[in-house]
Amino acid sequence: MTTVVEYPNSVAGLYQYHDVIGLLSAGGPGFSGPVSVALGPDGLLHVASRANPNQPEAVRVTRCSIEGDYVGEFCGWGDAPGQFIWVTAIAFGPDGSLYLADENTHRISRFTSEGEFLGCWGEFGDGFGQMNRPSGMAFASDGTLVVADALNHRIQRFTADGIPLATWGEYGDGPGQFNMPWGVSVDSGGAVYVSDWRNNRVQKFEADGRLMAEFDGRDGGDGFARPNGIAVDGEGRIYVCDWWNDRVQVLDADGRVIDTLIGHSGTSKWARTFLDANPDIEEKLNKATQNIELKRRFYRPSAVAVSKDGFVFVADCYRHRVQIYRGL
Repeated sequence: MTTVVEYPNSVAGLYQYHDVIGLLSAGGPGFSGPVSVALGPDGLLHVASRANPNQPEAVRVTRCSIEGDYVGEFCGWGDAPGQFIWVTAIAFGPDGSLYLADENTHRISRFTSEGEFLGCWGEFGDGFGQMNRPSGMAFASDGTLVVADALNHRIQRFTADGIPLATWGEYGDGPGQFNMPWGVSVDSGGAVYVSDWRNNRVQKFEADGRLMAEFDGRDGGDGFARPNGIAVDGEGRIYVCDWWNDRVQVLDADGRVIDTLIGHSGTSKWARTFLDANPDIEEKLNKATQNIELKRRFYRPSAVAVSKDGFVFVADCYRHRVQIYRGL
């Protein structure tokens, strides 16, 4: 939790560390195992915490400003309508409502950005429109929702109201096949990018599911190890959370690795408030300096979002924070 005075650059220098939001907490200002991050139409950052089985009260969506001001949260652990247990992803729809994927109930729930429950849909199975542990989600410009149907090893497209429209993919490691697809992103042209978790690659598809390209992170880099969260910015750059390698790889539109984000976290505003109220804890932390450099780094980054003005938000899952970079 030592403050970083300077703002280091990424490995190739295309991005600069900007700030951090976070603190391990079961409620209030803090996160517990953040797995998804999304910017709302109101400009607020929404962060979904997955927590752990012994901490059901910490499964929630936290709302805060990008400057780290806590606004509120909504939760409701359970399997009843409006509740969720194993949250995997959140995404904003074209009407400004928040969609949440829950791999425990195999459904998608819809809320206002403030957390008012609006409805849900989905059921377990491998039939058309059914799901087996939905994970990543992304809205296309036409308003349809693309969902990674993880354990059915396929991608499904739905209307915003949950009517199934199309599906593609099957189990395997060949072109167009999947082994537990996780993250999904859709670019401005409608192309769909999928992080193929157990195949250690990203696949790019046309809107109808035809394979366009495959990236394994070895063009300009040393490869992915269990890629999960993924995002594409307005310039076509692809951001891949490289889970086992504890980094975010940045690819150009052709799939070549052009930069790497490794994490440079300092002390968040929330952590500073906590330490000011608990000086004995800060004293102990200041003495434990042997691993401080390591603790600035990402530890299992799980999701990434990019704003229109070039800020990159990374859910740093096992360190319970969101690290922020900005493009230079």
